Parts: sequence; structure tokens; C-alpha cells
Amino acid sequence: MAVVSPEAWASSTSVSVHPTTSNVDAGETFKVNVTITEVTNLTGWEFKLFYLNQIVNCTRVTEGPFLKQAGSTFKIFDITDDYNATHGRILAGCTLLGQDVSASGSGTLATITFEAITGGQTPLHLIDTKLGDEKIPPQPIPHVAFGGVVNVGAIHDLAVLDLTLSKTAVGQGYTLTINTTIENQGGFTETFNVTVHANSTALETQELVDLGPTARTTASFKWNTTGSSYGNYSIMVYAWPAAGETDIADNTLTEGWVLVTIPGDVDGDKDVDIYDIVRMAGVYGVRKPDPQYDPYADIDDDGDIDIYDIVIAAGNYGKLSP
Repeated sequence: MAVVSPEAWASSTSVSVHPTTSNVDAGETFKVNVTITEVTNLTGWEFKLFYLNQIVNCTRVTEGPFLKQAGSTFKIFDITDDYNATHGRILAGCTLLGQDVSASGSGTLATITFEAITGGQTPLHLIDTKLGDEKIPPQPIPHVAFGGVVNVGAIHDLAVLDLTLSKTAVGQGYTLTINTTIENQGGFTETFNVTVHANSTALETQELVDLGPTARTTASFKWNTTGSSYGNYSIMVYAWPAAGETDIADNTLTEGWVLVTIPGDVDGDKDVDIYDIVRMAGVYGVRKPDPQYDPYADIDDDGDIDIYDIVIAAGNYGKLSP
């Protein structure tokens, strides 16, 4: 609230944030009005409004109808969400054009649109309010000013950010690694399940425990393709929604295709031939994390390319998959 004189307190004119208290959810867009009550002969107004920029950001300020009922207006709106390290600031002013024009009564001076960023509470400090009458030069109109408060409730919100595959072609009966990154974009610590699918088949479900707000975690899954038919499979990760979660569009992520093929089909062309053997021979003896390591040549997915991988490929030499 602005510092006011005894004369202002004696006045019935006030400038206020309305509603005084706003209760919203994180991610929600909402509006508040700056209103005036019982003013006489108002020609121009100005105010500053401060807010915690980690809790809300201002997206728009529009002029209310109060002054416009008396004629054309000139307005200045300046929105600075990063006014300093902790606060955003709105500087707003408006005046009627022409001489001896004014508005009296009560109404809305401006409407402010905010976006709620995260859970918490921020005051809406309404300060340096100025009201001027129709005289030349304008004379200050005594008044009092009242700010408001915004309560932003925390939400539940999980998001699958990333899905990577150790290889996109795997020999039938052998394994590949599926890694996924999940972020807690809400305001609560969450324990939840994550399931990986190949086409419509659920491969594995893991429980991820105590993921804090804004934190990320990576879950790793092994797909053993024993029993899987030859062919292409779409890989999908699904983070089961937390209790009360409404934004679930980003709980699912699908990543391309994996070909289940003949063991030893290193290049994924559905046969085992000399090209596969030559490729394996070129990286024979290489282990993770050597940059020369080729996951496709590591048929048994044990972290190195050795004689066991060569034997597997040689045993299937000349075979074709459907």
C-alpha cells in the first residue's frame, strides 16, 4: 500500500487491486483489475505494481473502460518481469486527451493478465499511485491505495523428456538397452511407475521413488527379445500420471523403430553376410567406452566385441529373416 497523507485517509477515493486475493494453479493464466472508487473529475492516473517474478509473470496490461467513457485517451504500459533479481514491475499510466475533460464515479482503470509460474504466494504491491484532476496544471486527488495477493497452488506434473536406444537393430533372442529421462515439472515430490512398451506389449515397469520438484532422473531398461517375432517395433515410454495430474500429454514418448532380426545382422538389412562379418572384424576387441565401440557388433550386448559375437554371426552366416 502506498504511503498516504491524513488528507488522503479522509478521502473516500481509493485505488485497489481486485480481487484482493487470487487463488490459482501453477501454469494458469489469470487476470486482476486495478479499480477506482468514488473519484471526482479524474483526468489522469498512474501506478506501479510489484510482484515476485518466480511466482507470477505479467503477460499483458490493457486499459479499462473508466477513463474512456469521457473521451480519447493516451496510455503508457511498461512490463518488466525481470525488474530485479526477485521482482517484476508494471508501470502504467493513462490520461484523457484535451482540456477540461474528466471522469467521475467508480470503475476499472486497467486489467492485468498474469501467468502463474510455480507454487507459492506473491503480494501485488500497488505503490506510487497518482491521480490528477482536470485543472491546468493538474492537481493531485487525495486517495488511498490497496494491493492484493496471489496464491499459486503447486501441481502434479511428470514429463518424459528423452528416450534413447542402444541400437535400432537387435538379434532375436538378445538384448538392447532403453534409457529414458523423466522430469518432475510439478511442485510435489513424486513416487511413480514408468513402463516401456514395444508396440502394444509392455516390456517392463519400474518404480521411481522420491523425485523432487524440478528434478530429473534417468531410468534404464533391458529388452530381451527372446520370443519376439522378426520385424519392426515402435518403442514407447509411459510415465504413469501422479495423483491429481492433469497435464498428461507429455507423459508418453515414442521413439522410432527397432528391428528384431537374425543375430549377426549388424547392418540391419535382414541377412547375415560378408558385410556384417567385415564390420565386426573392424572393431574386434573394442570395449565400452572406447569411441570405436559399435553396439551393433556387440551382439550379446555385454559391452565388448569378442569371439563370442563372431561365433554368433558365423553360426547364422547366409541366413535371411522374413
